Amino acid sequence: MEQMTRTDATQRVAAESDSPSSTADAATVWERVSEVMAGFAAGRGAGDAAAVVAGIGACDWVESYAAWLRYLRAAELFDMVLAEMTDAAAVAGAGAEVELDLFDAHTQTAARLAMTMRVSQGWAENLLAQGMSLRDRLPQVALCLRDGLITAAQVRMIITRTELLDHKEVRIADAELAAAIRGKRGGYSLTGIRDLADRLVFRIDPDAVRRAREKSVANRTTWNNATSHGMANLGASMSAENAAIAHAAVHALAATVCANDGRSKAARASDAFYALLAGQRFNCECDRDDCPADIPRPGQLRTDTAGQIVVHVVTDAATAESTADNPGFMDGYGVLSAAHIRDILSRPNTLVKPLGSRSAPDRLSLPLHQPANTYRPSRALDTFVRIRDGRCTAPGCGRPAFIAEVDHVVEYNHADPAAGGTTHPTNLNSKCKFHHLLKTVGNWTDDQDTDADGHTHISWTTPEGVTIDGADENNEHLFNGLGRYRWHAPDAAAATAGPEVPPGRPVGDPEAKSRRVTSRLDRKHARRRAERNRNRKEREHHRNESKRLAANHKARVAGQGPPLLPDDPPY
Repeated sequence: MEQMTRTDATQRVAAESDSPSSTADAATVWERVSEVMAGFAAGRGAGDAAAVVAGIGACDWVESYAAWLRYLRAAELFDMVLAEMTDAAAVAGAGAEVELDLFDAHTQTAARLAMTMRVSQGWAENLLAQGMSLRDRLPQVALCLRDGLITAAQVRMIITRTELLDHKEVRIADAELAAAIRGKRGGYSLTGIRDLADRLVFRIDPDAVRRAREKSVANRTTWNNATSHGMANLGASMSAENAAIAHAAVHALAATVCANDGRSKAARASDAFYALLAGQRFNCECDRDDCPADIPRPGQLRTDTAGQIVVHVVTDAATAESTADNPGFMDGYGVLSAAHIRDILSRPNTLVKPLGSRSAPDRLSLPLHQPANTYRPSRALDTFVRIRDGRCTAPGCGRPAFIAEVDHVVEYNHADPAAGGTTHPTNLNSKCKFHHLLKTVGNWTDDQDTDADGHTHISWTTPEGVTIDGADENNEHLFNGLGRYRWHAPDAAAATAGPEVPPGRPVGDPEAKSRRVTSRLDRKHARRRAERNRNRKEREHHRNESKRLAANHKARVAGQGPPLLPDDPPY
């Protein structure tokens, strides 16, 4: 069975298409969708784990196409209902205006959708509004949905994040969003799409963003909703940084119990939340007389937990100094407006730590690793990698980078550090603990390279050999200044320190590396090197193909033919 991922099939469709908005093009897409899924449904490649994994990934394309078609036809149905109601009103005269006011075309169309789909009227009205927004405001994003490059959930996120823009501005955002989506081989996670849309919207219309935030701040509130079995949900809306601080305080208090407390982590956090709000004592529930837990009293909570709570917010110097309005980034949240960034900077407990010397902004050369240990990245490099990545770099994972672990992509060679696996930003990335362990002991392989524009690209390969491209939306797009940093070996070289040894492994321990373990590890690393080399060749091919298809798409939208590129024949 041909192993065709959703991206492979989509690229083939794009190559076969002549006009991105034609009905024939939609038929071509459906033909390819049907071909891919027919083979998968027929069980071709049964027993081949790689084929099954690839087929499951391609299922998203079917769902995306179906969602696009539903949105398209819902908008067409609205036009038909509106025309019918307008004609009826013209025939009936002024008395029909009452009917149009009570049950306008949007309500009437949604009623048809609701009954047909067996959903609520409100749900159908939202569906119709989304379909009309795609057709009238985001037509190029709609085609990305049709071609399986994004999901329906991601489209809804884009619609929500661009609703502040007027008709002229949203067309700019539509074109830039589609270009970003089509120009990258790796798919976007939901949080990645959100950050991409926010980054563009904050740049295109910062005033609208500022007004919307002022309204949201003014409308902050609390709620208490009854659920079932005598339980309820208690919540509050507040600024992102306040929510992060409050959340961290709750978990810091919940963590003070001893190891014998029988509650789940979530249940302890719920009880700690109540204790903090009510000003009551939080207790360990181990029921042991010799409980070693040192739980602070309510009056001590501030001093005992404040030092454990850190919220990382990143901005450029120009925004901090109010000479620019560039968006920033909050770890665990996402993109923040410039005004919000400056609000955080004005808080009395905010500590500003520049990455590099502010006195010499044009000479941002920082140390690569710790002076006596080339395995350990310097504090500056560790921070740089977390800022650049924003989140765990595994596809689909949204764990914040500042609670993740910085990992060598190509394994560090402890016996011969110069032989490979260098401690350098091009060979380091952020992984949450789960995905770090998945790579280390789970036979998964990740790879990372940098394109001609200086942007970092990630891929993961399953144990069966299926390569999954990671999202290309990291903070390099948000902070262009990251490309100005240069790196050097620290002044105190570690040449006399002897071979580097991973933490926890004593130097000279004869049992630290048995010959069998070393041999097995060497084979694993060799397999990964071969996998990475193969993937890099394929990625370079697909990257060139993506650029060609994106250029063709842009030219066709403009009513022109596909432009000649360096790799195209001269005819």
